[in-house]
Amino acid sequence: MALLKLFLEVLLLLQFELQLLDGAEPQNLNCPAYGGVPGTPGHNGLPGRDGRDGKDGAIGPKGEKGESGLSVQGPPGKAGPPGPAGEKGERGPSGSPGRESISDSLRAEIQQLNSKIATIDKVLSFNTFRKVGQKYYITDGVEANFDKGMQYCEDAGGTIVLPRTASENQALLKVVISSGLSGKKPFIRATDRETEGQFVDTEGKLLTFTNWFPSQPDDYKGVQDCGSIMDSGLWDDVGCNSVYPIICEIEIR
Repeated sequence: MALLKLFLEVLLLLQFELQLLDGAEPQNLNCPAYGGVPGTPGHNGLPGRDGRDGKDGAIGPKGEKGESGLSVQGPPGKAGPPGPAGEKGERGPSGSPGRESISDSLRAEIQQLNSKIATIDKVLSFNTFRKVGQKYYITDGVEANFDKGMQYCEDAGGTIVLPRTASENQALLKVVISSGLSGKKPFIRATDRETEGQFVDTEGKLLTFTNWFPSQPDDYKGVQDCGSIMDSGLWDDVGCNSVYPIICEIEIR
């Protein structure tokens, strides 16, 4: 009896394995079995085919905020339009002069030096000259009327002499004597041709210094409208159209 039971169990097991190998569904065999006695566990079958995707379910709740990522600067964006001009800032401190400024300054100094050299060359071309402050008194003993004398001095780069102080007047007197013009009363640049009795220089400016001889100027016979210097250093008025020695003054610039 026990042998028969064992034979039936082996037979059922072989039939079940053959079905698994053929891919067939295992059949429910109605084999007689004895109640209360468990059978031998069978082998696990092969996995079945994947089923079709199901329908999308409802959207789940929002998840918690994640941790901050690394602070990495991204590439620069496109340049935007220019903004409005800002207010003018305060002026900064003056910087040191650049090469161009130094060059301009040096060029100006050279030009000034060349001008002084040219002035000295003119002075040396005259027979008599004397330095008085920042100017020279010069003469070649040329004689002319007042207007021609003005033109003569302008061509030389100056104008007819006019003392502005007592020391300049004394220096002019020394030039008169040293140049052999004593007694000839050289012109000085003073005239009242515009307003009788009011002597001014040739630019129309009132004289700041005068050294008139007593009772002069007297405008003798109404024709004496220009000034001159005598051997004493005192001034006299003479006719502008009369011929007298010309002494020029040239400023040093």
